[in-house]
Amino acid sequence: MTTAEETIFDLVNRLDVPTLRRLCDHAGATLARKDLDAPTRHTPRGTAACQAALFSVPSGIRYLDADELDRLTKAFVVWRDAARTPSIRRARERMRLVYAMLRLSGAKLGEVLAVNERTDIDRTKCTVRFPANHEGEAARKVVMPRDFLDDVERFASAPINRALRGELFRLDPGFVRRKLYEQAKRAGLPPGRVSPTALRHSRAVELLRSGVPLPVVQMMLGHSSVVLTSIYCSFSDADCQRIVSRCVAKETRMKTSARNTFFGAVSSVRKSPLFTEISMTTTTNQEIVAVITNESFDRLGLSEAEPVTALVKAPWVLLAKDENKAKTSARNCFSGKVTGIRGDGVAVEIMGELLDGTPMCALITAESVESLDLKEGDTVWFSFKAFSVIINIP
Repeated sequence: MTTAEETIFDLVNRLDVPTLRRLCDHAGATLARKDLDAPTRHTPRGTAACQAALFSVPSGIRYLDADELDRLTKAFVVWRDAARTPSIRRARERMRLVYAMLRLSGAKLGEVLAVNERTDIDRTKCTVRFPANHEGEAARKVVMPRDFLDDVERFASAPINRALRGELFRLDPGFVRRKLYEQAKRAGLPPGRVSPTALRHSRAVELLRSGVPLPVVQMMLGHSSVVLTSIYCSFSDADCQRIVSRCVAKETRMKTSARNTFFGAVSSVRKSPLFTEISMTTTTNQEIVAVITNESFDRLGLSEAEPVTALVKAPWVLLAKDENKAKTSARNCFSGKVTGIRGDGVAVEIMGELLDGTPMCALITAESVESLDLKEGDTVWFSFKAFSVIINIP
């Protein structure tokens, strides 16, 4: 990693959460524009593209991309909200729920219209049960967003909708298709491209773009073979080269940053109302302490004995030649020796090695090198704060 990159990471670490989110959105959009130059390769805002998602959709597959799906969804909401009477609004909301079920489940129209919201929906597990497509197969359960299931529950539990209980989704297929065509037109989409089948294709492509494994999408759609699911993606020679190039680049970056990388497992976890303290035992029996937000801890899904990697950027590493001076508020402090010094007159990279052989790198100013009188072979103390430790899961 270059000095400029280290400096950028240091600046990013100082940003507040709202600014980081805006920066993440901007970086995601820039990556999508520069690297995913084909219009069919859509990357959701704020996310990096999964390697397996860099595929082309065969021209014979009729589907909607993320922007088109968003426009169609908004058209249904506007249509519902424009109702002049409560009874018309209820009827439109019922149709919107049918559309949402089609859009989010990837199920066939007949499967959606056969759903009994009282027996086929499990709100505790956020699943909808669909019957088997082939004789001898078990019914499949598809995970759905909780907010959608909450909408279904509110509609079904309203006293005025008592007569619809168990039959909320039992609409006429022709009526559903007509309303899809109407809302497609309102959304500025060619009506011929919008159908229950197109929504099923769209969900499949969306999941594959997000990196969901092919067999999982197969199970969700109820395909009898993974070969049927594979029709949604095609990898050209250019796609294959791009994927391999990205993997090779990623491997190179990991080797470069491994100077301050620790491998091990979680040994203990201590939570507060805002933060979680994680103690990690490395493969060489060193203890690393990290403090992350509770939100990050929940997102990573960490638990004791979980294998993790701790990464510390070079600008966050402090140096001291005297053990007593090294006793600061930094929770992590390790003895080692200097193995190399490289600088440009302003910033200096100090390469080192801990007693257990772990390589280290610190980025400090040339003035600090002079005041510490650092030389190759010197014994030093490397320290870094718990808040400076980035936790990754393999």
